[in-house]
Amino acid sequence: MRRIEREIIHFGKLLFERRLISGWGGNISCRLAKDRFLITGQHTSLAFLSPKDLVEIDRQGKPIKKKQQPSSETPLHLAAYNGTEAKAVIHVHPPMVLAFSLTHQSFVPLSFEEKYTVGEVPILPQETPTVTETERVVKELRLRPIVILQGHGTVAVGKNLREAFLLTDLLEEAVHCQFFKHETGVRAEPGQSSTTPKGESPAQKEGHALFSREHLTALIESANSDPEFQSQASQSDLTTTLTLHLEETDTPWTVHFEGGKITKLEAGAEGEFVISGKREWWEAVFQRRIDPFLATQQGKLKLERGELWKLSQWFKPFQRAFTLWQNIPIK
Repeated sequence: MRRIEREIIHFGKLLFERRLISGWGGNISCRLAKDRFLITGQHTSLAFLSPKDLVEIDRQGKPIKKKQQPSSETPLHLAAYNGTEAKAVIHVHPPMVLAFSLTHQSFVPLSFEEKYTVGEVPILPQETPTVTETERVVKELRLRPIVILQGHGTVAVGKNLREAFLLTDLLEEAVHCQFFKHETGVRAEPGQSSTTPKGESPAQKEGHALFSREHLTALIESANSDPEFQSQASQSDLTTTLTLHLEETDTPWTVHFEGGKITKLEAGAEGEFVISGKREWWEAVFQRRIDPFLATQQGKLKLERGELWKLSQWFKPFQRAFTLWQNIPIK
């Protein structure tokens, strides 16, 4: 038995033991090579897998051994591999997540661990027994490692099966906690104010070119005119320099924080902390499609200088700043 076969069998049992799947539901796959994948077969129980239940397929989903039948969700798995950097995919039907999905539009995490491991998880409409609109699922999986399909289950991607399993298990446990939480109205996410920043809405003014001087100037003005940011920055003694770098350009910008305000903007990468990323991920941050800290945890944005633990001591003012900055439209 190959190592990868043992791993799929092992995690199939774990998924069943953790009550993340039951009966004949769910499917697991791994990338073997550029154009080869191993996926659980059609109508197999993840609890009782054996090597004969695992099907090797090509990039079109055709089995290498003609008599085998891969999972009916093979198109979903292949779409995930084609659209993300995933090396493993797990699709199961966690009962708490499934019930939660019927009455919510997204999962908003309660704890910091949830927030910076899975983040806010969208709940995508699902009206067929198998996933037919794979493009919508993959679009979200490019931004976060797990999504919820309404009334159907979860799809998690990872660099290996262990990562995809842990994400699935964490989300089910997090949703479980939500059922114990007494709803008292709108609640801000951890460290994030529920106050809507004042000023023009994105629809009221023309956007700036991403990380142009005009864009950076607008970001600074929005933070310096916000009493909540100033208060949080002063209380946490936010005194540092942060470099923001768009990889497609040659000009990084360094922002100076001191005494509860942003005091200076200069071209160059001399900041105590340097965060860089491609346009796709910076745009996702400024368009509120992914949390900046989650993007950094996932490696979409790279902390090229400085330690994340040190940066996190100023979590509240930085979170507030990005909340304000997300109201400034970009082209």
